[in-house]
Amino acid sequence: MAPFYHTRFPIQSLMPLILALGLSLPGWNHAAAQMELGLDKDSLRLSLQTMPADTAKVHALIRLGQQYESNIPDSALYYYQQARQLSERLHFPAGFVRFVSNYTAVLNVQGRFDESLKLNLAAIDTCKKYGLRHQYIQALGNTGAVYQYKEDYRTAADYYLQALPVVETEGDLQGLSFLCGNLCGLYRNLRQTEKARVYALRALQYAEKNKDPVTIGSACNNLGNVLKDLGRIDESIAYIDRAYRTGGLLSDDNMQETALINLGDAYTKKYEYAKSIAYFRRAVPLAVALGDISGQAFALQGIAIGLFHQKAFGPARRQLTRTIVFARQHDQKEVLGNTLLLMSDVLIAAGDLDSARRYRDEYDSVTGSLLNASMLKNVQELEMKYDVEKKRREVLQKDLLLEQKGRETLRQRTLLYLSTAGTGVLVLLLFLGYRAYRQRQQLNLKEMQALRSGQENIRLKAQLDGQLQERQRISQEIHDDIGSGLTSLVFLSRSIEDAGGIAGKIRANAEDLTKKMNEIIWTMNHEEDTLDSLVSYIRANVAEALDTAGIGYRFQVTDPVPVMHISQELRRNVYLVLKEAVHNVIRHANAASVVISFIIDRQLEITVQDDGKGFDGGEDRRFGNGLKNMRRRTKNIDGELTIESREGTRLRLIVPLPV
Repeated sequence: MAPFYHTRFPIQSLMPLILALGLSLPGWNHAAAQMELGLDKDSLRLSLQTMPADTAKVHALIRLGQQYESNIPDSALYYYQQARQLSERLHFPAGFVRFVSNYTAVLNVQGRFDESLKLNLAAIDTCKKYGLRHQYIQALGNTGAVYQYKEDYRTAADYYLQALPVVETEGDLQGLSFLCGNLCGLYRNLRQTEKARVYALRALQYAEKNKDPVTIGSACNNLGNVLKDLGRIDESIAYIDRAYRTGGLLSDDNMQETALINLGDAYTKKYEYAKSIAYFRRAVPLAVALGDISGQAFALQGIAIGLFHQKAFGPARRQLTRTIVFARQHDQKEVLGNTLLLMSDVLIAAGDLDSARRYRDEYDSVTGSLLNASMLKNVQELEMKYDVEKKRREVLQKDLLLEQKGRETLRQRTLLYLSTAGTGVLVLLLFLGYRAYRQRQQLNLKEMQALRSGQENIRLKAQLDGQLQERQRISQEIHDDIGSGLTSLVFLSRSIEDAGGIAGKIRANAEDLTKKMNEIIWTMNHEEDTLDSLVSYIRANVAEALDTAGIGYRFQVTDPVPVMHISQELRRNVYLVLKEAVHNVIRHANAASVVISFIIDRQLEITVQDDGKGFDGGEDRRFGNGLKNMRRRTKNIDGELTIESREGTRLRLIVPLPV
């Protein structure tokens, strides 16, 4: 089965799914590398604090999520969800479609195909409803990609070939390159190597003409794999190595992971098993970091194949056992079938014929033919349908020119009728307006008193709005004046070289002050006075702190978070208690991982559990003065704080929520 890439609008990163040894990596419609040059995550986050809640903020949230996608996908999903929520509040359909394109790319890497398909079908419906032509093309490509992941090649081809003629008409070189890459992968699935080679060459030609390194890297992976199918291994390695180097220049972990697995398979076909194992081993940690289930499965399988061919049957058997367990857990049917068959061969070599027969029987029960005559015929019929449709459109375009002239005449006549009717409507409106004016003059005294009461309410509301605006003004001035000064101080300190490390201390202090300033700005922003905002803010900032410290983490949150307004004091104190708890884990616990859970019912219960060394000399010694501050803040919001040292340290904070 052939790997491929997901469509984006605009695409900032590649989300490959490695679907078989020696198979290609198609994709569609990328605009830039995943980590766009000149962008800074800290600067984007600062800008978001003061941006108005409009469509520009939707795009900014998605751009920030794209910066995390190749290394912290959990944070990427968080920012994409924020973009979706804002789009829905603004009734911004294009923002929702853009959210789907980026969010489902991560879902595909994580193997969550049913959830991805549901969202992409919703994006198609949204594009049709609101006439979003360009996004509609991309949604077709995205949906085809999900069906290809699910091995439904007939449906995948249908969606691809619906999109292809429109992309050709618009002259979209990026879209053409990635769509040809997906069709290349589809024909490799169907073992139509020559057709796959034609689409792979077209994909690379479009990419090089567009001078886009992301599409070039994807096309090189595709062409390298097709050449591998044709037995031209050395040429294949040259193209795949080019894709790997391109991924390095772009800091694109996805592209590099894809190239490493393809290189491992190429060297397997070249019978250089030591090299193939080395490349597969390099791919495994990248796949784990990206959450790429299929990539991890095929890398593990590649290592087992190399060990088998080296006749290291003992290590091969252990590796195969590990791979089979992983494939079963994550429903990786193709890898499971291949490893069951290979385990049967290993057991035959070891003389265990009964066990070998059992694995062979299981292989026969889970493996079906990916190719059949009816499937191939259906895809070819779709391609013929596309050619006929292309000719039909050319004829229709000529007919449309004649029809447009007739419509112009009809439009002018309609405008004349409308202006006559409009004059009559205007006279009627003037009459109705005069009568309404007379009625307003006859309002009684009671109605006037009600009006005065309403005016008093408006005056009080204006005072409250003024207070909120003053908080916003102070927040803005802190960001613009102090923030810009601290940022300048950071950059100036980077240009100073001194033996004593004073510049580094200045920079560290300035960056620390910048983070504290951002927390103050967040605290003062009344738009963030919701329970959902509190949970999201804690999750994003704590994830970044733990990731920087090299500590693994997992969040468990009640889903969905209830829509609830909370006070500024509660929001600030809960955040600071959790911040102190996590910083204590980083400084003192010597922990390898942390689990942070949020249970939301009639109260908010937050638990921080680490696997560190705990504490023997009393919690005061472990937590120091920080514990006093934590207990004081908990008391201020009528909460309860407990700390236990049992298999690490477990901190539990319970806070009552407003009814």
